[in-house]
Amino acid sequence: MALRNVGTTTRLCIAGLGRSVLVVSLILLLGGCQQPEPSVQSYLEGRVVVDSSTGTSDDASGFRVRVLRPDGRRIDTLGDARTDGDGRFRMPIAAPSRGIYALSFWSRNGRTPLATTDYVVASGDSATLRVDLPSDPPLLRPESPENQALRSYQNMRAMPRRMRTRRERADTDGASVLVQNIRLTSSTLWRLRDRYPGTYAGQIAAVESLSLLEGWNDSLVVARARQIAPSSPRYVDAVRIARRAEARLHGHRAALDLLDTFEADAAHPRDRAGVKAARIQAFLDSMQVEAALSAAQQLRAEHSRSPWTEWARRVRYEAHNLQPGMRAPNLTVRTLEGDTLSLRDLRGRPVVLEYYRPGTDLYTLQRPLRNTLYEATRPDSVAFVSISVEPDSLVNRAYLRNQRLPGHTVIAAQGPEDPLATRYNVVQVPAWIFIDEAGRIVDRYRASALPTLRHRLLHQPPDTAVLPTVPTR
Repeated sequence: MALRNVGTTTRLCIAGLGRSVLVVSLILLLGGCQQPEPSVQSYLEGRVVVDSSTGTSDDASGFRVRVLRPDGRRIDTLGDARTDGDGRFRMPIAAPSRGIYALSFWSRNGRTPLATTDYVVASGDSATLRVDLPSDPPLLRPESPENQALRSYQNMRAMPRRMRTRRERADTDGASVLVQNIRLTSSTLWRLRDRYPGTYAGQIAAVESLSLLEGWNDSLVVARARQIAPSSPRYVDAVRIARRAEARLHGHRAALDLLDTFEADAAHPRDRAGVKAARIQAFLDSMQVEAALSAAQQLRAEHSRSPWTEWARRVRYEAHNLQPGMRAPNLTVRTLEGDTLSLRDLRGRPVVLEYYRPGTDLYTLQRPLRNTLYEATRPDSVAFVSISVEPDSLVNRAYLRNQRLPGHTVIAAQGPEDPLATRYNVVQVPAWIFIDEAGRIVDRYRASALPTLRHRLLHQPPDTAVLPTVPTR
């Protein structure tokens, strides 16, 4: 389904060269690597150049270049080559689909990874690479249209962090700058689509721009979503965003009509199943439980092999357990501080149950408002329980060292499939569930609806000049 984090592949393959335990595990796993059945083929060629003026040998032979794909606890090798006596190599690449994988550069013995970077594999987009040594770590900069687009996308994704740093230095009004950051980042990401038409990163950036803009300018969201190509790897994400925006603009019936259009345009059965899943969510959001259950049954019957089938199966659980007014399912968690906490223990005070993934742009932009909300409600009156769906504890701890996130912090050790996430049927993050002092669900909120949660908690309308109210459903 959606690409959650463009750097995930790199972290899984190497997660920093200094983490020796992971590197050893990687070496062991490579012994059992299997080649997946390819559907996308390309090649990478290049040269390793050693500068002998530094006193090192100019021998550039024997270095290893690999393209890898983490698959659970297994790592698939998509491409593997060694440099010849002149440091040259040419590597065929066979990948299961167009996407972002890990390009890694290894020592002569093939056991020590020296550098890694994200790499797009796409049909018709063969790349070149030059590696200059000595360098610590070596710079990997593959050149091709797809990978140039990827670098531009990654640079644009760093904008929220740079803007946040400038805001903190200037000590400007956080809410006002939040809106400016959202608009600027969304606009910049959308322009990448036109600068690199048809590229994987350009298509991802276009949909990500919609996710940032959702709730702030819904009419523009719908208009731009109609321009997303059916070939986009995040076509279904665009559909889900547009459906919510259209429902806020013109109501449930109009949103269903929009879904009809998107389903007819879908280029793949997998995406048609995803659009049908969006229809099920529309029924749930409008409290039409029977219609949602009927649509879920139809999806399972027509797309039995689709990844959306499991999601549809969980619809019955959500319909019977997670609607507003129902008793909130209990969770017992162990916080990063080492405390054991359960939602049942927090009865008598409202609870904000938060799901997030560290470092995503949308959460980065919303985090200052989230922290302001925490401070405004007082920790002794409202409990914030933040659950990261990033299972890597090192990634989480590094994030929390640099980003303030007050409240109770928890890691879902199995990621989105952890019971801490599935108990509340969390598919996309960030998301918030507001539970009242009696332990009943008040509502569920997506990132674009954070001002609505603010209004609910503070019992006062948000400043519409800065933070427009965004309907939850």
